[in-house]
Amino acid sequence: MNSKLTGIIVVGVLAASMGGVLLFLDKTGGQTDSSSADESSSAVIKQKENNKTQLVDRSAEDVVKVAVTNKTDSFVMERNNTGKTVWNIDALPDLTLSLSEENGLADCAATLKSFDTVEENAGDMSKYGFDDPTSTFTVTFSDGEERTFVVGNMLPNSDRYYYLHEEGSNTVYQVLETYLSYMVEPKEEYITKTLIVQPGSEAYPEYGTLTVKRKDLDYDIVIENDDNEKGAVSAQIMTSPVYGYLNISNSTAFTHGMWGLTAETAVKIKPTDDDLREYGLDDPTAVVTLKGEGYDYTLNIGAAIHEKDEDGNDKDAVSAYYCTLEGAEGLDCVFRIPAASLPWATNTPENILSSLMTFNYIEDVSEIVITKDGKTDDILLTYDAGKEDIGSATLNGKSLEIESLKTFYEYILTCPTDEVYFTEPDESTSIMKIEIKRTDGGGDTLEYFSDTGRRTIVKLNGITSYRIKSTWITQLEENITNLEAGKKIGETY
Repeated sequence: MNSKLTGIIVVGVLAASMGGVLLFLDKTGGQTDSSSADESSSAVIKQKENNKTQLVDRSAEDVVKVAVTNKTDSFVMERNNTGKTVWNIDALPDLTLSLSEENGLADCAATLKSFDTVEENAGDMSKYGFDDPTSTFTVTFSDGEERTFVVGNMLPNSDRYYYLHEEGSNTVYQVLETYLSYMVEPKEEYITKTLIVQPGSEAYPEYGTLTVKRKDLDYDIVIENDDNEKGAVSAQIMTSPVYGYLNISNSTAFTHGMWGLTAETAVKIKPTDDDLREYGLDDPTAVVTLKGEGYDYTLNIGAAIHEKDEDGNDKDAVSAYYCTLEGAEGLDCVFRIPAASLPWATNTPENILSSLMTFNYIEDVSEIVITKDGKTDDILLTYDAGKEDIGSATLNGKSLEIESLKTFYEYILTCPTDEVYFTEPDESTSIMKIEIKRTDGGGDTLEYFSDTGRRTIVKLNGITSYRIKSTWITQLEENITNLEAGKKIGETY
């Protein structure tokens, strides 16, 4: 059901409920004090005084055209007989329109009803705002009948009711705003707000490549599918600016937020170059591309929009951004999109990466080689035939307790990822190197370099990628000793 008509129904239900309660009290003569009785009596009288009038009593299917002129726009919505769409709006050519908005206009025009009669045979129509109407609309029905109505001001101290009269009549009505909102809003409200349809859970297309370019970052953020059959929790991985595994809770909006992307409203149709400059889209804050088989979207995120405080100043928080979308038909507009729907404008890699710097299942690991201060510690893992779990493990030939080894290995995997870092370290500051070798010949290499007393630089597979707390290295060094001595592996740093 149309959302704006829902308000009409709710008001009607509440009014009916109140009337039933009052009628019950009146008939039963329930015990009330004098003040309650007076209030109830007044309410009953007021209820009876409301002179509701069904101004138009037709069906939306009878409507063939609605012509609207309001303070911002003039447009004509006309039924389309080609079968491609239900309605056309002349002022919005080649744009994808909102069927719910169009149907809402037709529904309200066909079932227009007043809440009360304000004045019959009014002499001064200007006092209701009809000399400078909020809107004038003409409804044409399939049998040729035409009805024209004029919307005046809102009632004093009200944001729920407008004054209205029919052309040729000086009877003034009080009409609920929800019946008239379609007639007073700008034409841009009739453009679809769903920019990319949200697929069903089983209908997502094969994930391609998501690329985010930002003015405030000197690198691209790139997300792709993880082709490893034994991948981490998320089906996608980050391949730039670092190779990293995603936190599925924090990254879903980033990886899949383009599907189902919805705007608050269209702001400017068919923008010119000057329009794009006005909305900060000639040099976007961010450009997001999502490409895959059968789709190729580009979202341009422009100037930020701030709500105003009570003094008329911009609040610090960004509420929305001006955006354009390429790759979807009928959306040649500048849209206003909520900031909460645009994680690409502010999120950094650290916001969406998991705590796993590297990921290799331990049952796939054959050897872990740790090199420090010219000394090599060699951990060898063996597996019983036909079994995936570790059969035995040794460190420099000495047998290890399997559960301790697993805890030690987990500590290595969860090397923190809270700061991506790209400045090349001085090779002379090397602290340690860890090589994780898999049975299939793959694996990862982690190299650690001293940066400051509190921070250590990490290279992942030869690429400078992260900077971590030096206390993590201190605990790792202690854990190597503990593993060899059969002591408890420390997990905090």
